[in-house]
Amino acid sequence: MIRVLKILFAVTMLSVSASAQTTTSSGLVYRIAKAGNANTPREGDQVWVEYTGMLTDGTVFASTAEYGCIDFYLGQGMLIKGWEEGLQLIGEGGVIELTVPPTLGYGDLETEDIPSGSTLHFVIKVVQVNKHQQIRPFDISGKKLKKLPNGIKYYVVKEGTGNAPKKGDNAYVHYTGWLDNGSIFGTSVHKSNPMRITVGGGEVIEGWDYILGLMKPGSKVRALIPSNLAFGAEGYGIQVPANASISLDLELVRVSPQVIVEKWNAAGRDTLHTPSGVGYVVFEQGEGTTIQPNSIVTAHYSAYLTDGTLVESSVKRETPVKFPTNAGMILDGWEDAMPLMRKGSKFQLLVPSFLAYGSENVEGVPANSDMIFDIEIIDVME
Repeated sequence: MIRVLKILFAVTMLSVSASAQTTTSSGLVYRIAKAGNANTPREGDQVWVEYTGMLTDGTVFASTAEYGCIDFYLGQGMLIKGWEEGLQLIGEGGVIELTVPPTLGYGDLETEDIPSGSTLHFVIKVVQVNKHQQIRPFDISGKKLKKLPNGIKYYVVKEGTGNAPKKGDNAYVHYTGWLDNGSIFGTSVHKSNPMRITVGGGEVIEGWDYILGLMKPGSKVRALIPSNLAFGAEGYGIQVPANASISLDLELVRVSPQVIVEKWNAAGRDTLHTPSGVGYVVFEQGEGTTIQPNSIVTAHYSAYLTDGTLVESSVKRETPVKFPTNAGMILDGWEDAMPLMRKGSKFQLLVPSFLAYGSENVEGVPANSDMIFDIEIIDVME
């Protein structure tokens, strides 16, 4: 997905008390701001948290400030060691400040935001703990192992019905990813909604995409995927080592046919301009008051180059975007047009490059490209 939303992490520092720091035998430094209740996370529990992560110079590299809670399973290999240890020191509703040395963090691993050998600082609030939510692999006893020429092996745990998804279709899938040692590196099982994947769109690893093309709605498959069709020599953060084979338990919940998107036809309509130079064509005015500073907006959009090439569309993904205004999270051209719009508005924006991606090269968008956006405002919350 191209960066229509600027992922800028705002620091929402949770209030930390003046309690003394403590260093554990492993080298983890922590300070408890709020102990929380007696529902303390333990191995196998599903834990929901809000957090901010910083380098020692105060640079924020990750935050849930704009996006709400994230969840994971403790003791399943999904977290750095510093989190695994620190989260068990407070209960539900508690807040803890962690200073994590490289040995308990990402070690020598270097990412775009975290240099190799970094000591990391976190402020974490435990929002909710669901006890004993242990996930178990699909039962493959009595099932026949099937082998594919590309090296993938799989078991059909449950047969589905209907047609397998085609390239471009939206597949809604529940999944759990396993390493050979039995640890989980990712799952959607206890989320309210399955994960949406555009089949053949490169949104998941190659082996996963391939298996989806063999499944029917309602089916369950355990797939054994070799490294070259998984995360390869790069691995996946601390969760998946380099050159690791993986297993995926997949349930194809439903399939939605490919959505065909066409640029709105503005012929015969007036093009107006904002003072900054954003052109806009009004297809529908919408109802209610216009979008205000700090509104929370839910919108569908399709992004085009000026030659009409479709670059990205939330309509095709069947997933609208949600963002606050005046928070530095959307393109400047979008920010400029938001006060003209309201719930139900449909505008086509003609955004000059300096208010879009500028000199950046982003996926599908050459540097210094003017852009066209068809935007529908679905909801506005004050």
